[in-house]
Amino acid sequence: MKRMLSFTAAAAIVALLSCSGGESDFPEVEGWTQESDVLIYDVDNLWEYINGAAELFVEYDVQTCRTTDLSSGDVVVTVDLYDMGSPLNAFGVYNRESSGSGEPLPGAVEALVSPPYQALLLKGATYVKVNAIEGELTESIGRELLESLASALPGETRYPSELDLLPEAGKVTGSAGYQSEGFLGLTELTDCLYAEYSGAGDEPWQGFVILPASGTSVWNALSADWESLEHNGLTVLYREIPYRGLVGVTQTDRGVMGVSGAADQAQLLQRLVGFVE
Repeated sequence: MKRMLSFTAAAAIVALLSCSGGESDFPEVEGWTQESDVLIYDVDNLWEYINGAAELFVEYDVQTCRTTDLSSGDVVVTVDLYDMGSPLNAFGVYNRESSGSGEPLPGAVEALVSPPYQALLLKGATYVKVNAIEGELTESIGRELLESLASALPGETRYPSELDLLPEAGKVTGSAGYQSEGFLGLTELTDCLYAEYSGAGDEPWQGFVILPASGTSVWNALSADWESLEHNGLTVLYREIPYRGLVGVTQTDRGVMGVSGAADQAQLLQRLVGFVE
């Protein structure tokens, strides 16, 4: 029994050490004081920190999460720094959690302050999530904190280069996103860059491009299950999504490109031809 207790205690210590850090693990943030140790989580134990919310981060290949409490005056916040491994993965998570409603911020890609309790930041491969635990995170305090964090963090201040794969003609500003799994609710559509598009006399619709590294495998999978037709020299694979209309894809020199939300086959082909030109 004594040996079993010793083993259990040792295991607990190892588990604690695996998510513990120190002050050197967290950047200094101007105007804010660190109030707690830095805890570090990875893909294997992130669920211990944020429970079921970890699924989203795992989907986007999270590497680590560093977290600590900071204070300034009567405001205390928990700051989570998620290393997502790449700017595109960080953008994908940020875009999902911000619902695409962020704004430009000096020294960062984009940010969102949601008084009185939360603020989000995107810079390079880092996604930052701030939650107030004491006091209120006002618009001005939240923005100042995010600017200080942005200046302390490494990384690019431009959107991921992969988004350049999306055609510019007709694209609605600020509508771009990235979904690594289950785009349009379809398990077969992975690694999809997407944006809203609009044209004269047409309702907005979504166009998307599959990342080149995944394009061939996705196309092969769709070829086995989706309907097919030839149009203007293009092979088009398509299917209907209940309550969401037709979705179709085709292969081009730029990769697998697609459109969604069409009312009928004629509208699908019209949108797709315009999208890939």
